[in-house]
Amino acid sequence: MKEALLSKPIFVEKVWGDERLNNIFNKKDMDKIGEVWLFSGVQGNETELIGLESGKKYGKPSGIIKELIGKDIPRIPLLLKLISTTQWLSIQVHPDDKYAKELENEPWGKTEAWYFLNESNEIFISNDIENNRKAIETQNWDEFFKPMKLKKEDLLFIPAGVVHTLGPNSMLLEIQQTSDLTYRLYDWGRPREIHVEKGKKVLKDSPYVIVNSPIEFKTQYFNIRKVKEVIIKGFAIYVSLKDYRTIIIPHNVEYNISEEGMLFFL
Repeated sequence: MKEALLSKPIFVEKVWGDERLNNIFNKKDMDKIGEVWLFSGVQGNETELIGLESGKKYGKPSGIIKELIGKDIPRIPLLLKLISTTQWLSIQVHPDDKYAKELENEPWGKTEAWYFLNESNEIFISNDIENNRKAIETQNWDEFFKPMKLKKEDLLFIPAGVVHTLGPNSMLLEIQQTSDLTYRLYDWGRPREIHVEKGKKVLKDSPYVIVNSPIEFKTQYFNIRKVKEVIIKGFAIYVSLKDYRTIIIPHNVEYNISEEGMLFFL
């Protein structure tokens, strides 16, 4: 493979979605979009890849893993989303790798990071196992639900097992393991399933991290770097902060980044 690839996004309507995403991507024929999957190798929801120079259709990431990464692995372990909200999401928790295999027969859990794009964003996060378990069992979060505000360019690292949710009028890039496993713990009266027993089982007191305007942030699952006017050799994924165009840079390809954006790699 001798060229960088454009990832064709997938648009997901959500009850808490935001018409701002419809407008950004000119999707006026859809209901409110909550998530734009910028790059995905999740089975059944994979983004299509197109040659940036040639226009050639390369298909789904799962079909060209070795060409992209440079080695054979079952899945590309990186999933990128753009999220914008008008309501609170469910209070939720994600399993780690161990519980993903044990409970869902999936290879990976979901550790993630949020890079905020709005001037003001509201979140709730808690690794207090005892209080979280009590709130799950009683379905009463009033005593423990203490939201906080995060600013544009703040980053929140959310390990699997940590309870969290996102508030209205928030916008972010979500960087995560390639997993779609979410256990809803409380959903504000919406008629959706609540995962009480699984949710309680996967709770952990892992430390979450909040970083103000990081240039680089590294984890065992993925690395994040803010870039502008640089030549990058892959494997990496670049997301423009101007229009959220998502470019996949294969392992043996160099790509010249000419505008401000976020770079994600393993």
